[in-house]
Amino acid sequence: MSRAGTHTVRRFIHTFESPVENPALLGGKGASLVRMRALGLPTPPGFTISTDGWRARREADADGIPAQIASELAECVSWLESDLGRRFEDPHDPLLVSVRSGAPVSMPGMMDTILNLGLSDETAAGLAAATEDETFAYTLFRRLLETFATVVRGIDGELVAAAAPKDLAPRDACARLQEAIAQHSGRPFPQRACEQLSEAIQAVWRSWDSRRAQRYRRYAGIPDDLGTAVTVQAMVFGTYPQESGTGVVFTRDPATGSPQAYGDYLARAQGEDVVAGGHDTEPLDTLRIEMPAVYADLEAALPRLEAAYRDMCDVEFTVERGTLWILQARAGQRSGAAAVRIAVDLVDEGLIAMEDAIDRVPVAAMTQLQAPVFAREQQLDVLGEGTPSSPGAAVGIAVFDTARATELADAGQKVVLIRPETSPEDIAGMISSVAIVTAVGGRTSHAAVVARGIGRPAVCGVKQLDVDPAAAVAHFDGRTIREGELVAVDGVAGIIAAGDVRLVPAQPGPRVARLLAWCDERRALPISAEIPDGYTTMGGPTDPVSERVLIDVDWEGPESSGVVTRTVTAALDGGASELALVLPEGLVEGDLRPAAGPWTQLVADPDSWSARLLAARLQPQEVPAYSEVSGGLRNVHKPA
Repeated sequence: MSRAGTHTVRRFIHTFESPVENPALLGGKGASLVRMRALGLPTPPGFTISTDGWRARREADADGIPAQIASELAECVSWLESDLGRRFEDPHDPLLVSVRSGAPVSMPGMMDTILNLGLSDETAAGLAAATEDETFAYTLFRRLLETFATVVRGIDGELVAAAAPKDLAPRDACARLQEAIAQHSGRPFPQRACEQLSEAIQAVWRSWDSRRAQRYRRYAGIPDDLGTAVTVQAMVFGTYPQESGTGVVFTRDPATGSPQAYGDYLARAQGEDVVAGGHDTEPLDTLRIEMPAVYADLEAALPRLEAAYRDMCDVEFTVERGTLWILQARAGQRSGAAAVRIAVDLVDEGLIAMEDAIDRVPVAAMTQLQAPVFAREQQLDVLGEGTPSSPGAAVGIAVFDTARATELADAGQKVVLIRPETSPEDIAGMISSVAIVTAVGGRTSHAAVVARGIGRPAVCGVKQLDVDPAAAVAHFDGRTIREGELVAVDGVAGIIAAGDVRLVPAQPGPRVARLLAWCDERRALPISAEIPDGYTTMGGPTDPVSERVLIDVDWEGPESSGVVTRTVTAALDGGASELALVLPEGLVEGDLRPAAGPWTQLVADPDSWSARLLAARLQPQEVPAYSEVSGGLRNVHKPA
């Protein structure tokens, strides 16, 4: 595949050759692709419709794509066709693309990726003839039809699955799926590639307002007006029979922070097969054994990406007929333990400063690390073992359905969500749970990545686990667990046990101890459990203000970080000249980054690790610029 020539479409659409590398404009994915092209890494060409395009669509308040964006889109498609020597709808060698959402910050719950866009009855038949592989061509077409039905047209997944069972031959499945799309959406599947692309782009824009996306934004404290970009990229195929596959690799272990690369690989597959967690993957070492030259290319790219991001990276790649293609790189989600180790190690490696390390570790990570762990001196009734995917330990009642998990958690129950696998549809249930268990998947699966991001212990790929959500039951190698029975999860050892397991306080490891020492060295404020006298308590931005204010906000999740910020702003606007802050109870998820101000004290247990980290961030300042206050949650920090 040839590389794209320099070409930038101004205003709404930017190619990956653009000099602009701004996640707020291009989304995380689009900015990442621009950065990788600048590094000279093998990245398929494409373009990104910026978040300004999303705003233009919203301001137009009408169906369809605004005229200026449509004009730029046609120009970019023409450029991509010329660059690759392939055309949309060419029956002999069609141009196929993927369409992805791309918010400025990491946001699980957005639209699923659409792959193989551009296939039709004619081009699928042509691709089958050109490759002399009907199964290859129609498997690609089937995947497009399945995602187009559910993601673009909004047809229920069960109806789609019933229309084309997995054992149906790919060509027959494609015919059945087109019938289902016409029947359940009232419109046939479009045979024109440009019509497919138009519908897919609009589906990305709609997905910003989906229930699951709104739920995650509320949880994470992400503003509703950030919007989403849309990335359109030429397809490469890991589904060829020879020397092809796909994988995800972290430049460091996302669960422990160990400096060795960690990843999953799947031969004859497309990227979403690994990310979704619906397949049992192979370790990355399989790629090294089967294709040593490709592995060497990947191994050489990883340190370059780490140096560019100054951080641990999460990298998606595809191997097409022995050639490596890197599809995406970003600062990776990580557990609290990994966040500390990576931050400290990057200081030792000279990539970041001590102040950066303090800034990069979420307050909640320290709360999680100080949380209890399985006591060693006890007999465990082990139900099963799997891949340790997100550290920590928790005990709760077994639940097998996302809606049920949310319902029971809202009623005050601690629940452990046990699923065959998870998808973006499960976000609400995962947030509501104290731990997550899946039957399939590994450390790069959807369940693992989200669990680390929200600070939940997780064990994935549990051997001989069969989950039946409809019957509210799971079978662990013949042992039956029903809804409501107590189970315990150890995300470090990868163990699921029955009953009420005893937990004990955690002890700081050497890197946690070093980070805490740096915090104590930088800290300019006292930490005291005693509430100071003479302060007026503000629990929200509308409460009365005095000269001396104690900020004491109830923590109801990461969105409470924004409440703290608004309360601080209101206090200063109301004339407060001294501020004290109560470390919120229950800050086990998210982060807290109050702006500099006239801070006098942090009210908390002086032995609290999270208090020591937060106190290092509270910088006293007599005349703060509070018109620029922008504290709040950052689930994945942005490297400089």
